[in-house]
Amino acid sequence: MEIPKIILNNFFTRHSLEQIDDFPMNILSKRLQAMVADLSFSMVVFFPLFLLLIISFFIVEAFSLESEPSILSPIAYVLMLVWQFVLLNKDIANGMSAGKRTFGFKIIDFKTKQEASQMQCMLRNVTMFVWPLEVLVTAFNSKRRIGDLIAGTEVVEWEKHDLESLREDLELIEKMPVRVLITSSVLAVLLIYLQVNFNFIFSIIEIFN
Repeated sequence: MEIPKIILNNFFTRHSLEQIDDFPMNILSKRLQAMVADLSFSMVVFFPLFLLLIISFFIVEAFSLESEPSILSPIAYVLMLVWQFVLLNKDIANGMSAGKRTFGFKIIDFKTKQEASQMQCMLRNVTMFVWPLEVLVTAFNSKRRIGDLIAGTEVVEWEKHDLESLREDLELIEKMPVRVLITSSVLAVLLIYLQVNFNFIFSIIEIFN
């Protein structure tokens, strides 16, 4: 899959990762720093789209009657769905997300000790809707959080890589396996439902209702 360099490797994405190693974030363990870095990185990558959506919302509201339903609400849901899909699959490139590459970690199969499959890398992120709980678990067990128990994986220390390696590894993936694509798509929809209806995390969807 071809990805423009500017999307993943630019001043803002690099800064989002580098700042995690500064005070006060550097008081966290390297494993927790990697988790925070992944969240920060994904938010920076998607920020231009969210910003464009918010600007469009105010433009539509300025020139539309209040009684008219907002045409941007479905777009907001789609954008959140794509973001969720990306978060689920953030580790599929050799078991290393942006945060793991920066701080030196890799996902492996718990039993075989070999590189985890793409399905395993995706399944371990299904618990993201209870992210605060996962952070707590990781603070006591840096190798295996709840998602790892579900996917049969563990996180081990590995050689550090730069952001360019992420783009290069993603481009080597010609096509995502159909099973992983379908499963992660269904899970993304389910997670969005949970987040919106049970308020596990703040959702910008409410802005457009």
